Amino acid sequence: MNIKKILAGITGIGLIVLLFLFVNAWVGNPVSNLLAKQAAQKYIDANYSDLNLEIQSSSYNFKFGAYQVFVQSALSEDTAFSIDTDSFGKVLRDNYENEVASNFTTFRRLDAQMREIAKELIGSRLDYDFEYISFPFTKDDHDLMKLERDMKLDIHHPPLPLIADVTLYSDDLSYNKIAEVAKALEIVLKEENIPVSQYSVRLLPLANKPEKEDQATSWVNSLSLSDFPAERMDEKNLPQVMEQFEADRVAELNAMDKK
Repeated sequence: MNIKKILAGITGIGLIVLLFLFVNAWVGNPVSNLLAKQAAQKYIDANYSDLNLEIQSSSYNFKFGAYQVFVQSALSEDTAFSIDTDSFGKVLRDNYENEVASNFTTFRRLDAQMREIAKELIGSRLDYDFEYISFPFTKDDHDLMKLERDMKLDIHHPPLPLIADVTLYSDDLSYNKIAEVAKALEIVLKEENIPVSQYSVRLLPLANKPEKEDQATSWVNSLSLSDFPAERMDEKNLPQVMEQFEADRVAELNAMDKK
């Protein structure tokens, strides 16, 4: 009986250890988390003392096997990045250059603000079954160094060219419908004095619309127009012009892929 009890105890301890190792591998442990915060604070003091950084949170990233300490400036909305440490509190790297110095945090904030403006404006003015509405920056001019850290968004004078980008459900999957939607967008944008350089419209079959909001949307059998220049919106036979533009764009992309 004593041997059975000892074996059962050893087995129980072994299971607890295995459970601890499993949990530690996925979410880390409190001691290492504390060491990560302490190491990050010392790192901030030594390297970024002029930024008025404060530690906001820390968590274990099992994918990279590191603790990520998120820091934010008390004086700058766009000065926010993470510092990675190992389980013993050794700093491995930070992503200040990729996030802050590159203006990517500024871009991400402006992009989110423009999306909210687009959803509120277009969604309230046009009676379509929208799945997605946004005003992203164009791919043609995506120089983030033209942005300024903590700049305020002026949607009437955007720092980079904008796209009117929408996705909607429809029974009519044709370039006539795409042209209709694009012209409706153009009217609203001109009335609101919001300059856009391009239009992108994707039509999804109404039959593909999920029953629940949290379900993924299928793009099967969808029809789209991407990056259509705003200066061509007044051309005659606009649906045919848009169809040919999209065909030429896709052909060019396919040719580039083959090189």
